[in-house]
Amino acid sequence: MHRNLVHVFDVTGADPRLLDDEATVRASLDAVVRLAGMTPLGEVAHRFEPQGTSVAILLAESHLAVHTWPEHGAAYVTLTTCRAPSSPTFADDVRALLGDVFAAGDVAVRSLV
Repeated sequence: MHRNLVHVFDVTGADPRLLDDEATVRASLDAVVRLAGMTPLGEVAHRFEPQGTSVAILLAESHLAVHTWPEHGAAYVTLTTCRAPSSPTFADDVRALLGDVFAAGDVAVRSLV
């Protein structure tokens, strides 16, 4: 039986310019995939007007997605997988990474099984 795992990262108090920069958003997801030790299969992105972006990466293990709201200084990142990330400190590492990349005031983490 497979157990689905969901990691949710709520980014708040972030720099709107960084949240609206598609290259920065994509690079942050690439780093999350590496930290998780997972296999990317494809990607789709959409840029909203006047601001904001959504990016989803299909993984061999499921998917990773981000949605940004620069006007609110916020982003919502979710990793849904059928296996645990390879690093035991994954959630803390991603929390720190997203906080640094987006100059966030806070990154709250929830892990659901």
